[in-house]
Amino acid sequence: MKSIINMALRLSLICAIAAFALANVAEVTRGPIAASEARAQREAVEAVLPSFAKLAIDTLHAETDAPALYFSGVGDEGPTGTAFKSASGLGYSGNIEIMMGVNPQGIISGVRVLSHAETPGLGANYAAPEMLDEFYKDRLIGDNWKLKKDGGEVDAVTGATITGRAIADAIETGLQKYLNDQNSIKAVVAPVVAPATEEGITP
Repeated sequence: MKSIINMALRLSLICAIAAFALANVAEVTRGPIAASEARAQREAVEAVLPSFAKLAIDTLHAETDAPALYFSGVGDEGPTGTAFKSASGLGYSGNIEIMMGVNPQGIISGVRVLSHAETPGLGANYAAPEMLDEFYKDRLIGDNWKLKKDGGEVDAVTGATITGRAIADAIETGLQKYLNDQNSIKAVVAPVVAPATEEGITP
Protein backbone atom coordinates (compact mmCIF):
# COMPACT_ATOMS: atom_id res chain seq x y z
CA MET A 1 0.00 0.00 0.00
CA LYS A 2 2.81 2.35 1.01
CA SER A 3 4.67 1.69 -2.27
CA ILE A 4 1.52 2.46 -4.26
CA ILE A 5 1.15 5.80 -2.45
CA ASN A 6 4.81 6.64 -3.07
CA MET A 7 4.44 5.76 -6.74
CA ALA A 8 1.33 7.95 -7.03
CA LEU A 9 3.15 10.85 -5.36
CA ARG A 10 6.09 10.48 -7.71
CA LEU A 11 3.84 10.40 -10.74
CA SER A 12 2.00 13.47 -9.51
CA LEU A 13 5.30 15.29 -9.00
CA ILE A 14 6.51 14.31 -12.48
CA CYS A 15 3.23 15.49 -14.02
CA ALA A 16 3.42 18.79 -12.14
CA ILE A 17 7.00 19.40 -13.29
CA ALA A 18 6.10 18.52 -16.90
CA ALA A 19 3.08 20.83 -16.84
CA PHE A 20 5.18 23.66 -15.41
CA ALA A 21 7.84 23.16 -18.08
CA LEU A 22 5.30 23.07 -20.91
CA ALA A 23 3.59 26.22 -19.64
CA ASN A 24 6.91 28.05 -19.54
CA VAL A 25 7.87 26.88 -23.03
CA ALA A 26 4.49 28.02 -24.36
CA GLU A 27 4.93 31.41 -22.71
CA VAL A 28 8.44 31.85 -24.12
CA THR A 29 7.44 30.89 -27.67
CA ARG A 30 4.12 32.77 -27.77
CA GLY A 31 5.74 36.13 -28.45
CA PRO A 32 8.08 35.03 -31.26
CA ILE A 33 5.29 33.04 -32.94
CA ALA A 34 2.93 36.03 -32.83
CA ALA A 35 5.67 38.30 -34.19
CA SER A 36 6.41 35.85 -37.01
CA GLU A 37 2.73 35.61 -37.95
CA ALA A 38 2.36 39.41 -37.89
CA ARG A 39 5.41 39.79 -40.13
CA ALA A 40 4.11 37.20 -42.60
CA GLN A 41 0.75 38.96 -42.68
CA ARG A 42 2.38 42.35 -43.25
CA GLU A 43 4.55 40.99 -46.07
CA ALA A 44 1.46 39.45 -47.69
CA VAL A 45 -0.38 42.78 -47.50
CA GLU A 46 2.52 44.55 -49.18
CA ALA A 47 2.70 41.86 -51.86
CA VAL A 48 -0.97 42.14 -52.89
CA LEU A 49 -1.40 45.93 -52.74
CA PRO A 50 -0.13 48.59 -55.13
CA SER A 51 2.67 50.63 -53.51
CA PHE A 52 1.55 52.84 -50.64
CA ALA A 53 3.02 55.34 -48.20
CA LYS A 54 0.89 54.45 -45.19
CA LEU A 55 -1.45 51.68 -44.15
CA ALA A 56 -4.89 52.06 -42.58
CA ILE A 57 -6.36 49.09 -40.70
CA ASP A 58 -10.10 48.78 -40.15
CA THR A 59 -11.99 46.01 -38.35
CA LEU A 60 -15.67 45.58 -39.19
CA HIS A 61 -17.93 43.67 -36.84
CA ALA A 62 -21.08 41.91 -38.04
CA GLU A 63 -23.82 40.23 -36.04
CA THR A 64 -23.52 36.88 -37.80
CA ASP A 65 -19.98 36.78 -39.22
CA ALA A 66 -16.58 36.91 -37.56
CA PRO A 67 -14.92 40.36 -37.53
CA ALA A 68 -13.42 41.28 -40.92
CA LEU A 69 -10.01 42.97 -41.07
CA TYR A 70 -9.25 45.30 -43.99
CA PHE A 71 -5.87 46.87 -44.83
CA SER A 72 -6.10 50.01 -46.97
CA GLY A 73 -2.98 51.36 -48.63
CA VAL A 74 -2.87 55.16 -48.76
CA GLY A 75 -0.69 57.22 -51.09
CA ASP A 76 -0.31 60.94 -51.77
CA GLU A 77 -3.44 60.96 -53.92
CA GLY A 78 -5.61 58.77 -51.69
CA PRO A 79 -6.27 55.00 -51.31
CA THR A 80 -4.19 52.73 -53.52
CA GLY A 81 -6.10 49.55 -52.72
CA THR A 82 -7.55 47.30 -50.02
CA ALA A 83 -6.26 43.94 -48.83
CA PHE A 84 -8.15 41.31 -46.86
CA LYS A 85 -8.03 37.65 -45.89
CA SER A 86 -10.29 34.89 -47.09
CA ALA A 87 -10.37 31.11 -46.79
CA SER A 88 -11.90 27.95 -48.21
CA GLY A 89 -12.34 24.52 -46.71
CA LEU A 90 -12.41 22.86 -50.14
CA GLY A 91 -8.66 22.17 -50.33
CA TYR A 92 -7.42 18.65 -50.99
CA SER A 93 -5.90 18.51 -47.50
CA GLY A 94 -8.11 20.95 -45.65
CA ASN A 95 -8.37 24.70 -45.18
CA ILE A 96 -6.58 27.18 -47.45
CA GLU A 97 -6.18 30.79 -46.29
CA ILE A 98 -5.28 33.61 -48.66
CA MET A 99 -4.58 37.34 -48.63
CA MET A 100 -5.88 39.27 -51.63
CA GLY A 101 -5.86 42.87 -52.75
CA VAL A 102 -8.23 45.01 -54.83
CA ASN A 103 -7.35 48.40 -56.32
CA PRO A 104 -9.77 51.37 -56.55
CA GLN A 105 -10.59 50.43 -60.18
CA GLY A 106 -12.04 47.08 -59.08
CA ILE A 107 -9.11 45.01 -60.35
CA ILE A 108 -7.36 42.24 -58.40
CA SER A 109 -3.94 43.62 -57.50
CA GLY A 110 -2.58 40.41 -56.04
CA VAL A 111 -3.25 37.09 -54.27
CA ARG A 112 -0.99 35.23 -51.84
CA VAL A 113 -1.50 31.96 -49.97
CA LEU A 114 -1.04 32.41 -46.22
CA SER A 115 -1.49 28.80 -45.13
CA HIS A 116 -2.28 25.43 -46.68
CA ALA A 117 -1.59 21.71 -46.31
CA GLU A 118 -1.71 20.76 -49.99
CA THR A 119 0.39 18.06 -51.66
CA PRO A 120 3.98 19.13 -52.45
CA GLY A 121 4.61 19.26 -56.19
CA LEU A 122 0.89 19.48 -57.01
CA GLY A 123 -1.55 21.63 -55.06
CA ALA A 124 1.30 23.30 -53.17
CA ASN A 125 2.43 24.83 -56.48
CA TYR A 126 -0.38 27.34 -56.09
CA ALA A 127 1.53 28.95 -53.22
CA ALA A 128 4.15 30.23 -55.68
CA PRO A 129 3.59 34.00 -56.23
CA GLU A 130 4.22 33.77 -59.97
CA MET A 131 1.60 31.04 -60.29
CA LEU A 132 -0.99 33.07 -58.41
CA ASP A 133 -0.23 36.19 -60.44
CA GLU A 134 -0.62 34.25 -63.69
CA PHE A 135 -4.10 33.03 -62.80
CA TYR A 136 -5.59 35.80 -60.70
CA LYS A 137 -3.78 39.15 -60.90
CA ASP A 138 -5.25 41.99 -63.04
CA ARG A 139 -8.64 40.32 -63.31
CA LEU A 140 -11.85 42.24 -62.62
CA ILE A 141 -13.61 41.54 -59.34
CA GLY A 142 -16.76 40.74 -61.31
CA ASP A 143 -15.14 37.91 -63.28
CA ASN A 144 -16.36 34.34 -63.01
CA TRP A 145 -13.90 32.86 -60.50
CA LYS A 146 -14.81 29.23 -61.09
CA LEU A 147 -12.36 26.97 -62.93
CA LYS A 148 -12.87 26.53 -66.67
CA LYS A 149 -13.86 22.89 -66.17
CA ASP A 150 -16.56 24.17 -63.78
CA GLY A 151 -17.87 26.69 -66.31
CA GLY A 152 -15.71 29.62 -65.19
CA GLU A 153 -12.77 31.57 -66.58
CA VAL A 154 -9.82 30.42 -64.45
CA ASP A 155 -7.22 27.85 -65.52
CA ALA A 156 -6.01 25.15 -63.15
CA VAL A 157 -2.62 23.62 -62.52
CA THR A 158 -2.51 20.17 -64.13
CA GLY A 159 -3.23 17.52 -61.49
CA ALA A 160 -4.27 20.10 -58.89
CA THR A 161 -7.85 20.86 -59.79
CA ILE A 162 -9.12 20.55 -56.22
CA THR A 163 -6.63 23.10 -54.91
CA GLY A 164 -7.42 25.49 -57.77
CA ARG A 165 -11.11 25.12 -57.03
CA ALA A 166 -10.48 25.92 -53.37
CA ILE A 167 -8.48 29.07 -54.14
CA ALA A 168 -11.12 30.23 -56.60
CA ASP A 169 -13.73 29.63 -53.89
CA ALA A 170 -11.67 31.61 -51.35
CA ILE A 171 -11.33 34.51 -53.79
CA GLU A 172 -15.03 34.53 -54.61
CA THR A 173 -15.98 34.33 -50.92
CA GLY A 174 -13.58 37.14 -50.04
CA LEU A 175 -14.84 39.37 -52.83
CA GLN A 176 -18.46 38.90 -51.81
CA LYS A 177 -17.60 39.90 -48.25
CA TYR A 178 -15.52 42.86 -49.47
CA LEU A 179 -18.30 44.12 -51.75
CA ASN A 180 -20.79 43.91 -48.89
CA ASP A 181 -18.45 45.82 -46.56
CA GLN A 182 -16.94 48.20 -49.12
CA ASN A 183 -18.95 51.27 -48.16
CA SER A 184 -18.22 50.74 -44.46
CA ILE A 185 -14.43 50.44 -44.73
CA LYS A 186 -12.72 53.51 -43.30
CA ALA A 187 -9.38 54.13 -44.97
CA VAL A 188 -8.23 56.31 -42.09
CA VAL A 189 -4.56 56.05 -41.28
CA ALA A 190 -4.74 55.25 -37.59
CA PRO A 191 -2.43 53.83 -36.52
CA VAL A 192 0.20 54.75 -39.10
CA VAL A 193 2.31 51.78 -40.13
CA ALA A 194 5.37 52.44 -42.29
CA PRO A 195 6.13 50.02 -45.14
CA ALA A 196 8.64 47.29 -44.35
CA THR A 197 12.33 47.84 -45.00
CA GLU A 198 14.17 46.00 -47.77
CA GLU A 199 14.87 43.21 -45.32
CA GLY A 200 11.09 42.82 -44.79
CA ILE A 201 11.20 44.01 -41.18
CA THR A 202 9.04 46.90 -40.06
CA PRO A 203 11.10 49.46 -38.09
